[in-house]
Amino acid sequence: MNIRPPTPTDVPGIMALVNEHVRRGDLLPRTAESVRLTLDDWLIGEDDEGEIVACVSLLYYTDALAEVRSLAVSDKVKGQGWGSTIVKAVIEQARLRGVPTLFALTRAVGFFENLGFIITHQSLFPEKVWRDCQLCPIRHACDETAVVLELGPADIRRTLLQPTAEAIQLPVLSSQKPGFSQKGPVSTRVPKGALPMSKPSVNKVVLAYSGGLDTSVIVPWLRENYGCEVICFCADLGQGGDELIGLEEKALASGASKVYVEDLRHEFAKDFLFPMMQSGAIYERQYLLGTSVARPLIAKWQVAIAEAEGADAVAHGATGKGNDQVRFELTYKALNPTLKVIAPWREWDIRSREDALAYARQHNVPVVHTEKSIYSRDRNLWHLSHEGGILENPANEPEESMFQWTVAPEAAPDEAEVVRIDFEQGVPVAVNEVQLPPAAIIETLNELGARHGIGRVDMVENRLVGMKSRGVYETPGGTILYAAHRELESLCLDRETVHYKEQIGVRYAELVYFGQWYHSLRESMQAFIDHTQETITGWVKVKLYKGNVIVIGRSSPNSLYREDFATFGQEDVYDQRDAEGFMNLFGLQMKVKAMMEVSGGGKTRYAAPDYSLSETHLITGRSQNGRINLRIGGRPQSPAYHALPTLQ
Repeated sequence: MNIRPPTPTDVPGIMALVNEHVRRGDLLPRTAESVRLTLDDWLIGEDDEGEIVACVSLLYYTDALAEVRSLAVSDKVKGQGWGSTIVKAVIEQARLRGVPTLFALTRAVGFFENLGFIITHQSLFPEKVWRDCQLCPIRHACDETAVVLELGPADIRRTLLQPTAEAIQLPVLSSQKPGFSQKGPVSTRVPKGALPMSKPSVNKVVLAYSGGLDTSVIVPWLRENYGCEVICFCADLGQGGDELIGLEEKALASGASKVYVEDLRHEFAKDFLFPMMQSGAIYERQYLLGTSVARPLIAKWQVAIAEAEGADAVAHGATGKGNDQVRFELTYKALNPTLKVIAPWREWDIRSREDALAYARQHNVPVVHTEKSIYSRDRNLWHLSHEGGILENPANEPEESMFQWTVAPEAAPDEAEVVRIDFEQGVPVAVNEVQLPPAAIIETLNELGARHGIGRVDMVENRLVGMKSRGVYETPGGTILYAAHRELESLCLDRETVHYKEQIGVRYAELVYFGQWYHSLRESMQAFIDHTQETITGWVKVKLYKGNVIVIGRSSPNSLYREDFATFGQEDVYDQRDAEGFMNLFGLQMKVKAMMEVSGGGKTRYAAPDYSLSETHLITGRSQNGRINLRIGGRPQSPAYHALPTLQ
């Protein structure tokens, strides 16, 4: 058997083998790009004809833990030992690289037991649960078993997997699993009498780190004021490669002991943006909640890393007068209220960005922010926001140079562009008939929308803390998705459901804006919304033209629209004579109210006025052409009487 590392030319063969098993539901999808980027971690089996008949890869979560995954064997060689041979080879590869622990999730438990693996529990590998299992369509009814293989000395690992009897279990206040660390999953068990809430000081804190000015100076400030170890966590939510370049080195140079950078784009799209879009949530009629919906995801991972690292605190860089502080801290409370929360902007003496720059210079913190940058921005996969500077005066028009994503509508192409978006059960799955993973759907629509000036919003919004603020947002892809999804719902949902969804969409938007993503009300509303999406399958075509998203077509196998039902010419579908009975019943309560008003000689509020001679005169006469002339007025002697015109 020829087992060897692959070369770039082997990627198509690997994809063909993997995709065959994906179609059967045996493997999670892998993109060709992800295979190319991790090619050094793959092994392939090649038969005598040069065809790839087996493959496997290692996914290194940390330097102490790796997963055996993407194991696939062609049907033509099943039963010939290719599977066991290639897994033994990848085990040896992990051993040579010094990885002490391997694990796998599998339905073929006996196969792995024959290779020395033992059955364990998925919860001991939160790295897998938090990263890959989030994308699995059957994650709530998983039929796979976790198996683990210890390869060498791993005292720390074994201690974590087998906690002592003196340990006590902290309450798990979240449905999510604990997080991970660079040394493997850390148990949420601590010695008796050492619960974090009882500690008077902070030993280790996990900071939500962006690499911007505020979070950069927070690192030395935390060390200086709390004397604690600082671990930085940065979530890649699609904010752009430039913001992530050199971020780890920058955090370490600022004084962090460790840095995590996690690519959460697909989780962000699949588990946060798409459910929100399905709800139709728009805050105060304009804001598509790009910043609001991102904070709970960042905070969720902060909590996971804090649990994994044994940290007793979390920190964020939100100011004391904004909304983000609420979004971060409500998530902390929902997922682990035992963690101490540090919000430097509510404690320190820094009161402006100029103060922060001065502090950074004093502590040799590398920052790219300068006094010349007048805008505060937040960018992710969904949107780009702008605040501050000249925008603080709501009368000022935004400078065109401020916009960094979308072109001005007047500068957009003079020719419209037609885009088709396909949905399956309310989830967008393809753009222009090309199937794409969740984040790529949004990225593609962002590019198309930005080119045509789609998604600019300038609004004054009501912050949760009570003040008003002005924000300018660019949300090109989200604007297109909302329009297309709404149009497909209009085709597939009945009137009562559509109208009720519109009502709860307002409340859903408030919950997201207020940081209550993990509130039971939002989750309960989501269950209703998920049910409404079961029939939202089909496609919508939109025309993009100079800032406008114009729907030009829609189709669904579950459409409730029928031309023969809507026409007035088919009596076998709709008998117009039935309308009289419907009107009698539909207007019955109004009729009863009016009858009550006139009972006993009274008059309804719609009764004609009484034009008595004591108050007015009604003069009639017939002209020669047969028309009746009417004059309505006051007493004959009054000026008003003589001034009124004749009504014919």
